[in-house]
Amino acid sequence: MTPAWRGNRRSHLLGATLLGALILGASPAYAHNVVEDRTPAPESSVTDSPVTISLTTNDIFLDLSGEATGFGVVVRDSAGLYYGDGCVDLDERQMSASAELGQAGTYEIIYQFVSADGHSLSESYTFVFEPSPDHAPVRGYDTPAECGVSRDTAAEGAVSGAEPAPAESAPAATATTTAEDAGAEDSPSSVVLIVGVVSLVTIAAVVLAFWRIRQRGDATEI
Repeated sequence: MTPAWRGNRRSHLLGATLLGALILGASPAYAHNVVEDRTPAPESSVTDSPVTISLTTNDIFLDLSGEATGFGVVVRDSAGLYYGDGCVDLDERQMSASAELGQAGTYEIIYQFVSADGHSLSESYTFVFEPSPDHAPVRGYDTPAECGVSRDTAAEGAVSGAEPAPAESAPAATATTTAEDAGAEDSPSSVVLIVGVVSLVTIAAVVLAFWRIRQRGDATEI
């Protein structure tokens, strides 16, 4: 191998390395989305309810299903109660939600999204709710809401589902009463039937007795 060939080889390798570096430098960097803006801002004061929550990142979200699967925004107060309907709206780099709040105090916003690189990220921050005197607090719940599922409907279903036994006992009682009534109605027929059978047996016994007496009389005359 000559020195000139070695020099050419080194030049080719260096050129390929530089070309690769240029290509990689020109390609977009695939990294997690970075949150650029949050509303309400962390540690800020909010006076209105419902509160609108929005997060904007530096890249588009990855929503393969088109149904915001893997995305979520949860609002929780200092007592651990949850607020909001569980629904999230997506618009390329922005996700938003809305929640009516309860009593005044510190609330925590917990959000989750899927980055453009496919990784799921979850972060949280707090804000302070300072409503006006005419604010009507809404009820908080022990678990986060599910989008499209009414908490009131679920609660009513649970209550109605707890009371089927008394409702079903009434027909059973009616059926028992009906059976007793039927038995009471059938009892006179049964008595008549029994009396009729006894009467037939008695008549048969009397006829048999007279027949025997007559047979004895005929034998005596002979």
